[in-house]
Amino acid sequence: MKKIIHLFIIVLMGSMAASCHLNEMPTFDDKDVFAGFRSNSTNATEDCGTLLIPVNVTSLNGAATTVTYEFVNGSAKQGVDFEDASGTGSLSFGVGESSKNITVKIINHPGVFTGDLKFSVRLKSAGDVKMGANNTISVTINDIDHPLASILGDYACKSMSGWGDDLEWIMNFSKDASDVSKVWIYNIFANDDWADWDTIFYGLVDDDLTSISVPLGQETEYKYQGTTPCVLLGFDGEGGYDEGSLTIAIKNGGKTLEFIDYGPWLYIPGAGSVNIVYGGFTCTKVN
Repeated sequence: MKKIIHLFIIVLMGSMAASCHLNEMPTFDDKDVFAGFRSNSTNATEDCGTLLIPVNVTSLNGAATTVTYEFVNGSAKQGVDFEDASGTGSLSFGVGESSKNITVKIINHPGVFTGDLKFSVRLKSAGDVKMGANNTISVTINDIDHPLASILGDYACKSMSGWGDDLEWIMNFSKDASDVSKVWIYNIFANDDWADWDTIFYGLVDDDLTSISVPLGQETEYKYQGTTPCVLLGFDGEGGYDEGSLTIAIKNGGKTLEFIDYGPWLYIPGAGSVNIVYGGFTCTKVN
């Protein structure tokens, strides 16, 4: 009986050894390695100094290679708006090194409004490994000298809803991509639990930077139940209006904004109101 048990253990151990051998992880070599950017876009402010753009070499066992790259001008020009800080045009990866940075010097133009500028970086060669799918990255240099810079950012607001509830919320003003007299207003109607960036409305800033006119009757990109956009109305304490403009006074150099006539009312035709806000409230810039 002991001999039978002994033989059974030997057979079981042999079976386990064979099973472990069958389930060994496959080995990888340089043909399985690729190089590329982490993403296909990034951005930096014009006063950031330097921008680091990571390049990854993905490998389980590690591989040595040299990756070469080049800059492609767009509205941003090499030597005018940015420079290759290393000047080599290449990154050398040793065995086991998985990430290195292309260092770009961003050239600031203080006090000069250039608008946001773009350029690209393209991997020319991955050396002894494969080229990854993300072999080009778009870079945006964000201009900080925008004419409306003093009113861009977040504002803390307080008012009362059309149903008598106290409201405290954050409203955001952001620049338009091409029109320097236009701002986009996020969460103007004090409901950030419901709002998203497809419920923004635009306002037009006067030349003296003293007021913003927000046209009433604007429709959101958001579609309620996939069919019906929301409409911005003006609330005067009694009813809503879809013609004319909601006026915001710019005070203290943009530190405060005052809704001096209508309050914002977000309305869904056929469904009802998202929120109604009394006018006459002031918002204070927080960043």
